Amino acid sequence: MTFQKSNLIHATVSIFISLWMYYDSMNKDFGLLIPFLFGVVLLSLNNGIMLDNIQQRNAALGVTLLLLVFIVYMIFDFARHDDVELMAWFGVMACTSFLSIVVFLWAKMKKSY
Repeated sequence: MTFQKSNLIHATVSIFISLWMYYDSMNKDFGLLIPFLFGVVLLSLNNGIMLDNIQQRNAALGVTLLLLVFIVYMIFDFARHDDVELMAWFGVMACTSFLSIVVFLWAKMKKSY
């Protein structure tokens, strides 16, 4: 799997799950749409990643790291409020974020040799 494919999967999962959580929730909280915004940014960077633009790859990695930090914060916040359903959705997004970071680092190590 390439970093471009993992970034595309991560962006689409972030977009669709955050929209699903927002429309499924009783209180329409803007915090549920923040992964949507990150997903749109990652989706816009995907073309540059496909063309092997180093700056856009690094920007996508930075956005993914920021999103992972936000997702982990939200998981702990929902754990404090005992909201298991939203914790599970944010857990799926955290897994795709972690997968995208691992694929990026794996591709970078593979290219350096």
